[in-house]
Amino acid sequence: MMDKIQRAHIFSAFDALKGFREMLKEQERVIVPKRMLSEDDLDILNQKIHAVEKGMMVTLTYFDNGDYVKQTGRVAKISFDENYIQIVKTKIPLKSIVDIQCEELEIYDF
Repeated sequence: MMDKIQRAHIFSAFDALKGFREMLKEQERVIVPKRMLSEDDLDILNQKIHAVEKGMMVTLTYFDNGDYVKQTGRVAKISFDENYIQIVKTKIPLKSIVDIQCEELEIYDF
């Protein structure tokens, strides 16, 4: 006699078109254009980027693959030579960043 798990497996859903659901989700995604920051906003952002230090808890808003993403975490590394900030394990290109929020940066007059 077949046990219940084996019997349930017979009736499990079958994905005949592997990857089709993911493709549909990608088609439904709305891609937004990257907004251009004003010169003043770029200056403020540049000052904030240069004030960020390793170990700070920050929230970055950045443009990635047609979408704006917010990531919060500790700065693991910042490299001006290679133009990225690493939050935990995620490397974020400096040119993609549109906003930085950090309690430690609020003492500065940006």
